[in-house]
Amino acid sequence: MRPIQYCLLLLLPCTLLTAQEFSGGFRAGLNFISFSADAEMDADGMTLEDFNRTTGFHVGATFAYEITDLFGFKADLMYSQKGGEVLYEGPSYLFLYAPDGQGERVQGSLQSERDVLNSYIDIPVVAYYRIGPLELEGGLSAGLLVNSRASGSASYTNTVDAQGRGLGTIVYNYDYNYFDDVIGRMAAQELSSNGTVANVPTVVNAYYNSTDNTPLYRRLDFGLVGGISFFLNNGLYLGARYQLGLTDTTRGENDQRLFSDPSTVNGEIEYNTNDKDYNRVIQASVGFRF
Repeated sequence: MRPIQYCLLLLLPCTLLTAQEFSGGFRAGLNFISFSADAEMDADGMTLEDFNRTTGFHVGATFAYEITDLFGFKADLMYSQKGGEVLYEGPSYLFLYAPDGQGERVQGSLQSERDVLNSYIDIPVVAYYRIGPLELEGGLSAGLLVNSRASGSASYTNTVDAQGRGLGTIVYNYDYNYFDDVIGRMAAQELSSNGTVANVPTVVNAYYNSTDNTPLYRRLDFGLVGGISFFLNNGLYLGARYQLGLTDTTRGENDQRLFSDPSTVNGEIEYNTNDKDYNRVIQASVGFRF
């Protein structure tokens, strides 16, 4: 082989390495979050549960590996909030607990609003392609749940105990920390002279009705991600992404069922063992790439 050919072979790897460049940056913005889930239904098939969109946020670092001027790969390390608003309206039940820990199941009509906010360390890995100022991307994401909370309120009307006595309206708030709450049955069941319940808790934790404080939401979440970015200049961009969760986020054995047939009174807590719940996230970001 001639000397000039040796020189060309030696220069080729250097040329490829020059074309392939790493860059870094950051992105932050809002998450518009919801669950795609199996709704609870009554015995006639009427839907009792709705899943609405609410908001969270995301922030983190982003890294890009440029293979050509148009094509490359990106990976992010993000703090990202997911979840959604869960509404329920229909026949349900609750337990009231005496000081000795014994509980009594009470039937009633429930109106409930619960806002779930789960915080993840998210790592999306995507391929991108540039078309002028636009950058199209698609790939996979993996998330590790690091915090899981819920808040809201419950109002039970037309309540009756196991003996058929009317108990009036019972109202309390949710303050759930699925990672830190302990099993706690905080109510003292006392019937006053007019048949209403005294000492009902004003706030209940995530495991008010439980004998197991294993978190409801699973630690790992995997999904697909796709998006588009519009570069205002060489570094600053506006971006939008959609994350399609592929992992059932809840443990069915810990997902308490709310529906209760008023004609049936049984003393057991019921669970949605076969229901599936998936994260759905729309992200709107502003970012900068160095």
